[in-house]
Amino acid sequence: MKKLALLCAIGCILASSAFAQLSVGAYAKSNWIPYRLTVPAEGDALHTTAVQVPWGGPDIGAGANFDGWTEWGGLHLGIDIAYGAAQQAGSPFSAIGSGWVWAKPFAFIPRMETFALYFGTPNDEHLTGKITGSSLSYYVLDTSYIKHKNQYRMEYANPEYNTFTRINPYSWGNADNKANTYWPRVGGAAMLTWEPVERLFIGAFVAPELFNVLDWAELQGDGMEPVIDSANGPHDLTGLVNSGLGNDDTGFNQDYYDVNKVYRKMQIAAGYDIPGIGFARLQYIGMRNTVEAAFQVKSLGDLVLDIGLKIPFEDANAKAGESFYKRKNDFQASVAATYRNYDFRLTGRVDTAFLGSDSYSQPGKVLEGGLNMVVYLVPTYQLEVGTVGLDLGFEYEQKDDINGYAENSAQAGFGLWFLRDLGNAKFRAALVSRLPLEWNGVKSNFDFFIPLTIEVGF
Repeated sequence: MKKLALLCAIGCILASSAFAQLSVGAYAKSNWIPYRLTVPAEGDALHTTAVQVPWGGPDIGAGANFDGWTEWGGLHLGIDIAYGAAQQAGSPFSAIGSGWVWAKPFAFIPRMETFALYFGTPNDEHLTGKITGSSLSYYVLDTSYIKHKNQYRMEYANPEYNTFTRINPYSWGNADNKANTYWPRVGGAAMLTWEPVERLFIGAFVAPELFNVLDWAELQGDGMEPVIDSANGPHDLTGLVNSGLGNDDTGFNQDYYDVNKVYRKMQIAAGYDIPGIGFARLQYIGMRNTVEAAFQVKSLGDLVLDIGLKIPFEDANAKAGESFYKRKNDFQASVAATYRNYDFRLTGRVDTAFLGSDSYSQPGKVLEGGLNMVVYLVPTYQLEVGTVGLDLGFEYEQKDDINGYAENSAQAGFGLWFLRDLGNAKFRAALVSRLPLEWNGVKSNFDFFIPLTIEVGF
């Protein structure tokens, strides 16, 4: 025991000598539903219970992070369980790691003191949408992401990204079967951030993609046809083996990517905070073929608005095998607002996606996408013993050709809840109901359940 204590002390001394500051943090969150009533359109009612995360599976959402830094450089190492990571076979948990290093190599040059380079799997939230949503939305709305696995039109877990996407939107790398939003498999990346003058922020993100997951999905079944990887050119994916140092599981050397193709797909973003007026942001995301603009209004006193617009386009130079680039993402428009008056607060969002198109799946025909709209309101009131709130959610999805919806669909739900802040821990109890509306031509179940949530972080 004394030897262990001595080793720990030596480790702390060495770490302190390497970094001016150290930070270690962790968080965890999970849920128990002691009772749930499900009344289907036909058949007997179900009385059930479960301990699980709201998106299903015997998981918790958890993570741990280590950061060390000096004035001119540092590192980040982290691991996250669930929240989108692929579940490992034979394990109740799903986890993924993250890490990056950063430095300010030109700090000796005037105006370059804030210029930083990041290598690894970095991301940045400076410009992200400024009004978030509710974690209870997984229960209030049985979202189309959950109901329709082949579709991913908007963000539900992080709706602030509907307003303006963060720098590096690919937090989990390869997310299979997302037909409407391009989500490539991304390995290591480079990011730069710079604040050349006060209140002006500039960021860029560059990452070679290992393969286009839509092209990958098209090979399932025979596995013999070559696919055009948009970074590397034609290749055969039949032998999925790790063929040596520097290669990924498709057998490609990760050191060689076509420079024109990689930089054409980079992400470039900028934002300027206008004192007393608002925060303007603009960016181009090459991998998603999208231009985004957003403005946060700060001049309305207790009312704050954040408005965002995403404009997609189809790549006219796409080759025959680059199927994604013949599919145009949805246009998106989002309006989010918060209003506070003493202990009362109201948060609301309207997120829409519409007018996507697909000129690849059926040669000679352009498939058109319909409207997807989510309206979500959360009024809350702060008491001495905690916070009471009400979640109100509604989603509408128009019939369209891309996703194969033959009918218009709608879903709605509400949740009454109480949140108790316990320092580093939070406890919430809720009463939630989902209403039996028509979804894709099928009448949804009536659901009533009681989710209990514990969240801890330090």
